[in-house]
Amino acid sequence: MDGIPPLGSADLHVHPSGDAADARTPPAIYAALRASDLQVAVLADHDRVDVAQELAARSRDERIPIKLVVGEEITTCEGHLLGVGLTARVPAGLSLAETVGAVHEQGGIAVVAHPLLPIYAAASADLLVELAHGDRLCRPDGLEAMHPLAAWLPGWRRRVEKLARRCDYAVVGGSDAHDARSVGRAWTGFCGDTEAALMAAIRGRETWAEGRRYPVQDIFRRRRSGAAPDQ
Repeated sequence: MDGIPPLGSADLHVHPSGDAADARTPPAIYAALRASDLQVAVLADHDRVDVAQELAARSRDERIPIKLVVGEEITTCEGHLLGVGLTARVPAGLSLAETVGAVHEQGGIAVVAHPLLPIYAAASADLLVELAHGDRLCRPDGLEAMHPLAAWLPGWRRRVEKLARRCDYAVVGGSDAHDARSVGRAWTGFCGDTEAALMAAIRGRETWAEGRRYPVQDIFRRRRSGAAPDQ
């Protein structure tokens, strides 16, 4: 119907370099993104933005339908944070609050990656409640509530979504894809089909998380390689 925006899907957590050891990975992930049904994808390598910048520029030159957004999965001293819509790398090793502030100073969106997991790379509930009531510049915008590996943990998604409601954080999803076949396994739903619409929906707490858990065989494959949810 006229005047009703389309429903879009965005994968907020794609690692274009994969494990950074195979030069074939970025082209394969780029091809998977082109072939996907996603409207937006955030390219978020660990503590770097160079590959994301290269692929985003290529996507603009080639005028492909999907919008590729420069991001970064930033290692903070209190968990991992996804910076969305960045113009430059955010340094690792800061507090979560300082890192959120650095993302916001670039005009970006700050999403807490796979929170509440019992691993060093996940922010705690106590910290996220504290940030929700602190300086607005250092307040995260959303929580990753759908992650294909973390979703196997009983009750994890329910706890994250409950915390998001309590603290008025947006609920989002991302695949944490390190290979082409994982692209789009989890995603963020929003009204619209552009980067601007996605950013506005996250800021307005008008997103939702969808997706599928990794198959059991993929979990064993990741365990053999030593990969955690953030790797």
